[in-house]
Amino acid sequence: MKKLYVFCLFIIFSLGMFAQQLNTDGEPHFDKLVGVKFVKPYYPNGENYDFLLNYTITKKGNDYYLTGKWENPGTSEIENVKSKLKVYKKIFLKSENGDIFAYDIKKNTLALMGAEVAPPPGVDPEFEVFIYFRKGSKK
Repeated sequence: MKKLYVFCLFIIFSLGMFAQQLNTDGEPHFDKLVGVKFVKPYYPNGENYDFLLNYTITKKGNDYYLTGKWENPGTSEIENVKSKLKVYKKIFLKSENGDIFAYDIKKNTLALMGAEVAPPPGVDPEFEVFIYFRKGSKK
């Protein structure tokens, strides 16, 4: 029983090594996200994300919009994405379905925030990165 307890503690604490918090200076930097096609997402540990996912953020007036395509993991069908984004807590953009995006100043790219599971100890769930995107071409 003691070995199982120690093993469980090891697993819980090792999860913290793979969690990545958003690198931010408190400024939104939305201008660095607008017009860039973000492709080939990857997890904070560097492993590629298994499903198709690409986004472009555009700005019309004072409003931001997200367009792109994603592969639904449940059905493996490619679906179009079009959503209005709202500024959330000054540095985030939040989609109509609740996805939260931000600019990571250290990685110089778009980050999709949060995860479906609770973050490891010591990681603020508000700033936990789920996946990063590689930059494609400017539109």
